[in-house]
Amino acid sequence: MYKEPKRIQSVERSFAILEALSRHPGPLTLQQVSEAVELNKTTVHGLLATMSELGYVLRSKQGYSLGLRFRDLSRPLEQKDEAIRRHFSALLMKMAQLTDNTAYLAVPSGAQEYLYLDAVEGGHSLTIRSPRGKREGLTTSAIGKVFLAFDHELLRRLRLLGQVPRALEKELQWVAQHNYALDLEEAQAGLNCLAIPLYLNGEFVAVAGISGVAGELTRARLMHFALQFLTTK
Repeated sequence: MYKEPKRIQSVERSFAILEALSRHPGPLTLQQVSEAVELNKTTVHGLLATMSELGYVLRSKQGYSLGLRFRDLSRPLEQKDEAIRRHFSALLMKMAQLTDNTAYLAVPSGAQEYLYLDAVEGGHSLTIRSPRGKREGLTTSAIGKVFLAFDHELLRRLRLLGQVPRALEKELQWVAQHNYALDLEEAQAGLNCLAIPLYLNGEFVAVAGISGVAGELTRARLMHFALQFLTTK
């Protein structure tokens, strides 16, 4: 029988605080942090004090914000993300131009979500908007299905947690066989999506996808585009 990994409450709470701080452009007061993470001020103050001593939180007269130490920690991740963006920028442009719809680039983000790195808007392929930081669920989208179909360890974890129903298992087998995934108004009514796996130096690193109005991006058109993308990526 599968047992969930032991979770350390103080660690979970600390990261909840850090995520709350990251979502605000300016400092937060102790009261604001306490309300954001739904913990009492005494607990929050102790965690903030510890992280402040370590350099992960900066305390000022205005309140608390992320500390400068995160720059050192995030630099390798930023470099890796930038390498992925550069490598697949031409493909993303082509996907947006051919479909005249928005093309997305996403990378894994933990055991439940994925994270957008960039997007190219159809019809305006030189205008790149960055949905960086926006997370989406793995089991409810074409991009998520690709991550599950090609990341076997990730799929195993969700199976053990009972989060992969039989219908999804069958669909993931189809995705693995055909090398792309479809979302026909599943995640959002009126929206159809296509996603394909991306490899860098032989390693599965990201997923590219397009989305658009269901009446225009029909199943037949999505399958046609999938074949084009897979032969040119």
